[in-house]
Amino acid sequence: MSSYTNDNKSHQFTHSNTQRRASIVYGSVGKGGLYVPSDFISARLEDNETFEIHEADDLLPSNIADEIQPLLIPGNKNRFRRKSQIAEELVEEERELLKDNNIVVNGDEEEVIDAFEDAIVNKKIEATTSLIELKALVKSSIPLVLTFLLQNSLSTVSVFSVGHLGATELAAVSMGSMTANITGYATIQGIATALDTLCPQAFGAKRYSLVGSYLQKCVALILVVMLPVLVAWIFFGHRLICLIVPDKDTAKLAAVYLKYIAPGIPAYIAFECGKRFLQAQGIYHISTYVLLVAAPSNLFMNILLVQRFGYLGAPIAVSINYWLMAIGLIGSTIFLVKPESTPTGLHPLICWGGLNVSEAFSHWGKLAQLAIPGLVMLEAEFLAFEILTLLASYLGTVPLAAQSIGTTMASLTYQVPFAIGIAASTRIANFLGAGLGPAAQKSTQVALSFGLIISFLNFLALYCFQRPIAKAFTDDEDVIKMVGQIMWLIALMQISDAVNANSAGCLRGQGQTKIGGIVNLLSYYVVGLPLSIYLTFYSPWKGHLDGLWIGSCVALTIIGGVQSYYSLFADFDKLCEDARKRTSVEVHV
Repeated sequence: MSSYTNDNKSHQFTHSNTQRRASIVYGSVGKGGLYVPSDFISARLEDNETFEIHEADDLLPSNIADEIQPLLIPGNKNRFRRKSQIAEELVEEERELLKDNNIVVNGDEEEVIDAFEDAIVNKKIEATTSLIELKALVKSSIPLVLTFLLQNSLSTVSVFSVGHLGATELAAVSMGSMTANITGYATIQGIATALDTLCPQAFGAKRYSLVGSYLQKCVALILVVMLPVLVAWIFFGHRLICLIVPDKDTAKLAAVYLKYIAPGIPAYIAFECGKRFLQAQGIYHISTYVLLVAAPSNLFMNILLVQRFGYLGAPIAVSINYWLMAIGLIGSTIFLVKPESTPTGLHPLICWGGLNVSEAFSHWGKLAQLAIPGLVMLEAEFLAFEILTLLASYLGTVPLAAQSIGTTMASLTYQVPFAIGIAASTRIANFLGAGLGPAAQKSTQVALSFGLIISFLNFLALYCFQRPIAKAFTDDEDVIKMVGQIMWLIALMQISDAVNANSAGCLRGQGQTKIGGIVNLLSYYVVGLPLSIYLTFYSPWKGHLDGLWIGSCVALTIIGGVQSYYSLFADFDKLCEDARKRTSVEVHV
């Protein structure tokens, strides 16, 4: 057991997205999950309070005693620690918030921090304004929207490039992607959610080498779990897909997609875990920079390789880009990150104690305890979203191709309200952590209102440009016609889906994720999916794609309504108290 003293002010305000780890789980495919292993893990404690972390025996690396403590000594001149520019930005944000509440401080940063501390303790700052929250939300959302659109484009481009080869190829890439989502990507991201709890806790307790140890253990665990899955993709993919897809040609091509994307999965694992390794330290921009290169590269390779090799070119291009992403993330972390550009002023390599293979493949007990629930919850979310594609395959090749276009566009437009939800989550969480209940309530109201406006813009975009969208994906007139028949429903669903995304973000910020988890499970599996199955296969209107989307609309409307109610009418005084307890109790890893 080790103890560390944190002398930071207990209420220093950190309300920018770049200063906090993401509180959601999201990958390059599928929809984002609502589920998180922990809501708030903060390094901030009361003045002069001791923070203790008890490492479970089965998670301690053998070299834990070799902590890089000399690098933490103030004034020690090395490349791992410098004064953080972000820390200076935080002080200026606190100064602006004080000014907005008629408290003007013209002194240095210590005076600002003291004034902010005094304002909170004496309740001089009770609320914010709608304009302040709107500005903050827009500022935080823009880079997040860019990041998620880029990451989502990796799978979108494959559907786009293959679609012009024919309806069968379009249906096959959709089915292959769906199978990869459920059996592969959801598994990887679900297990990796353990890092969202373990790494921030270890970093907050200043057990820096433990962060790197968790990273290695998680990568090793995922590789072991995914090994039989990859073997099945490569050698038995056709047999497996034939069990669920009636059309043999579609099944054969879908199996080919799995076979050629498999070599890129180890790199995808490295990228997802490495991204969380950086997020635990408050570093978000590196993954964005990597995607700014990877997304155009993926588009170029898809076009080039599909022209050269036909259908095979799409999975080959994605597989190559996964390796480029992993190499880019590792290289950027080592060579491009500067200590002064991080929230703590520490270089991320301070958390890397060196590769230890024997430690990585041992003592997975506690890691598995966190990974399994994350895996189960994320699989439930992915499965609910992808079952629609599976159901569409029983209607024929053309309906499946149309469904793949609709699903791709719904997932793409979802990224905008999804990013706003994350920005809202961070903003609300920081207000609650600072004890500003009324401000958190105002931020919740603004986030839901702003998200509703964005939802109507998404609706108009899909509704007004439905034929150009369909023609961008395919030249098959039958598919284009069928897309036109369902696009109005997909456009209408954007309103419910945006409300769902924004209210989910508010609940995450408030620490009420259990509510979202319960309502998601019940709405999808008790209401939405049964309704979709009935309307599509057993009702008087059976045989049409409309039924699949009607069920989804109903489920998302229920989810958005319930989540919005609980986020708007929460007891914010109690939420502030809950946040205070989370940031002051001992953390047991």
